[in-house]
Amino acid sequence: MADDRKQTIINEIKYWKTNRLLPAEYCDYLLALYSEGDGSHDGKQAAVLEKPRSSPISAVFLVLTLILLPLSFLVIYFTEMDMIMQTGLLSSFVLIAFIHAIRLNYARSMFFQFPLIIGLLIALLLTVSVISHYSAGNTAIFVSVPFHSLIWFYIGWKLKLKYLQISGVIGMLLVTILIVL
Repeated sequence: MADDRKQTIINEIKYWKTNRLLPAEYCDYLLALYSEGDGSHDGKQAAVLEKPRSSPISAVFLVLTLILLPLSFLVIYFTEMDMIMQTGLLSSFVLIAFIHAIRLNYARSMFFQFPLIIGLLIALLLTVSVISHYSAGNTAIFVSVPFHSLIWFYIGWKLKLKYLQISGVIGMLLVTILIVL
């Protein structure tokens, strides 16, 4: 194969790798195949460039996200806000946590799990709070908690997070036991 053609293919594979059009492992394999082993320095440089960057700003956002859960309890139990205002504020907390989790997951950071868990817990807290405020019985709570448990199980299954799968199953089992007893 002509050298200029090989170089074009190698440049295209590097483009795919930097823009995540193919998984990095596939791109490394293709680069090794087309460069005939000569591209090992490029792989090391790319590995150095792909190291997760930890900045003080991301650490501040992570701490602020972790503060959202205690702040949610504070909003529900220790303020005299109207229920609509509490719902709006807690919904914005859930949205902030999920956006932060998606951003960290896109950056391939392991810390995406913290905002994800915080968002799921605040969503459960919000649902239980709204249902207990607007309904007289616990029937709606016995429907919403298994629904949240199913969501947790599904997210755990999609993201391969065993603890979310286990939490979902435990939540469904506990509600089933409470209904039976």
